[in-house]
Amino acid sequence: MSLLLAAECRLGPLTTWPSDILNILFFDPATFQMLLRLVNFFYGNRIPCSLVIQLVRASKDDLMTKVISTLYEGFNKFSDGVHMGIYFNMWHEKFLFINGINNNQLEIVESADHNISRGFGDRSDEAIAAWRDRLLNTQYCN
Repeated sequence: MSLLLAAECRLGPLTTWPSDILNILFFDPATFQMLLRLVNFFYGNRIPCSLVIQLVRASKDDLMTKVISTLYEGFNKFSDGVHMGIYFNMWHEKFLFINGINNNQLEIVESADHNISRGFGDRSDEAIAAWRDRLLNTQYCN
């Protein structure tokens, strides 16, 4: 299975993902805050760390994968934690809190504006096609 299909099977088509996540993943230079936002999104939507690592390796610097692994480990260690982060839930289309596995309840972030931009925004069709092709031609190893 391709990396693109593995990601889209879990989160829906790339064009439905939040624009800020797509920009962080494919276009913008990464900062720690951006990586944290990326991890919150993927972890909250229950995307395995191995898939996130492969997406980042295909699109960004391999050095970022250590930070991502560390953040995932941190979330996993706090199984009783509450409100450890905020993420956009793709299925409920709302911002929710990340809670530990032992506090596995959905909690909507009431103060968040739940209307977000989706897809690649004003990126060129060529740039989008290049990333889709790259991910389609990269094998997902689970």
